[in-house]
Amino acid sequence: MKISNSFAGAIALILGIVTMTASVWFDTTAVGSGVTLGLGAIAAIYALWSLIARDPTKDHWSLSVVGLILFISPWVGQFAGDGAAWTAWIAGALIMLVGSSAYLADESADVTASTREQERRAYTSTAL
Repeated sequence: MKISNSFAGAIALILGIVTMTASVWFDTTAVGSGVTLGLGAIAAIYALWSLIARDPTKDHWSLSVVGLILFISPWVGQFAGDGAAWTAWIAGALIMLVGSSAYLADESADVTASTREQERRAYTSTAL
């Protein structure tokens, strides 16, 4: 695993945990609390999966999608005037940025194909 992948996963994990606890820090509505708790937990789960995966390319893509959903959630959930909205906007933008940059780094390094080739070689060496 590359340092950039583990760095991206660690940052997304921290941001997910901070987003999950945002409802404790800010006075917000039930919708704002639920959305930040739920999407923060999903971001933390994808970040953990990206840290333990052999090929974290799909997990990084999922992180960028969760970040986008978190970014637009204050307008959709109608809690844009609450304190949790700023957490959703900032954390959503950062998660989306970290996830998409790690995804693009994985795609340019062709991590999926190289991981598939390494697994194929390991399988054929043990099968023979």
